[in-house]
Amino acid sequence: MLMIPSPGHTQVQEFIIEKDPSIKSKLGKTDLGQSQIYDADLLIVVCSSISRSVGRYGDRGKDFYSIIDGGFASMLVLLTSINEGIEASFVGAFENQKVSKILNLPEYVKLIGIITLGYPAERPEKFERIDISKLGYYSKYGNLSPQGRFILFIYFELN
Repeated sequence: MLMIPSPGHTQVQEFIIEKDPSIKSKLGKTDLGQSQIYDADLLIVVCSSISRSVGRYGDRGKDFYSIIDGGFASMLVLLTSINEGIEASFVGAFENQKVSKILNLPEYVKLIGIITLGYPAERPEKFERIDISKLGYYSKYGNLSPQGRFILFIYFELN
């Protein structure tokens, strides 16, 4: 069972696992120059079946919840992969119509993104990150949490 948050339990997330080099090559030609499609050992194409969300939420289900659902699913796959030592990235820049045609997606299935997975030949350099204490606020935007650490702040507020 896949435990992914889903507005209204509509569970619109659907996934296509792709390892075929010829399909990966075709997909790579639609990604607007992002080489990780070609280099990845495995692709997970994240889709949302809008037919399940539009019945419950109408246009908001089609235009918002289906995308959010796909985003939730993608983030969980990315976090889980990295936690397991597998390199992962999310590709969102591609030509929708071409990818949909390559993968034979029905009209009611919305393409969300392509997750690339694999074991790197070398360790890439780490990007500098903004300290999390500068990303979370208390009560109003700009008020840093009293403990200075946003995640700890949430924990203490909940307990």
